Amino acid sequence: MSPDKIIVYTDGGCKHNPGPMGIGVVMNYKGRTKLYSEYLGQGTNNIAELTAILRALQLLKTRDIPVVIYTDSEYAIGVLTGRYKIRKNQALIAKIKALMSDFSRIEFKKVKGHKGIPGNELVDTLAGRAINGDVVNETRID
Repeated sequence: MSPDKIIVYTDGGCKHNPGPMGIGVVMNYKGRTKLYSEYLGQGTNNIAELTAILRALQLLKTRDIPVVIYTDSEYAIGVLTGRYKIRKNQALIAKIKALMSDFSRIEFKKVKGHKGIPGNELVDTLAGRAINGDVVNETRID
C-alpha cells in the first residue's frame, strides 16, 4: 500500500435484488485500517454499490490526499466516471459526484468479485454481515 494514497475497498449487496441491502467499506492509510458496514434497508444492488462509495467518501476526514477506490461494480465506476449514461439513481449519483469534486484526486480500480482479493473479500463479508444486522465501525492499527 502506498503511504501517499488512501486505499479504499467498497462493496454493496442485497439479499435478493431488490431486497435488504448492506455495505462494507475498508480504508487503509499509513498503518491504520478503518472497517465500516451499514444496513441500508430495502433497495437494489446498484444502490448498495453506489452508497458504499458515497459512505467511504463521507468517512474520509481529509480530502487533499489522493484516494484509490477498489470496487467490483462496473456499473458504479461507469456512472461515476461518465463512461455510462445515467438512467437510474440520478440523485444518488449526483450526490456522489458533488462530493468527489471536494477531493484532490480520486481513482477507481475495478476488481473481480469473489476471486480471493483480500480487501474485496473483506468488504463483501462486511456487507453481508450488515444485511444480517451485524454492523462494524472500528479502526485498527497495523
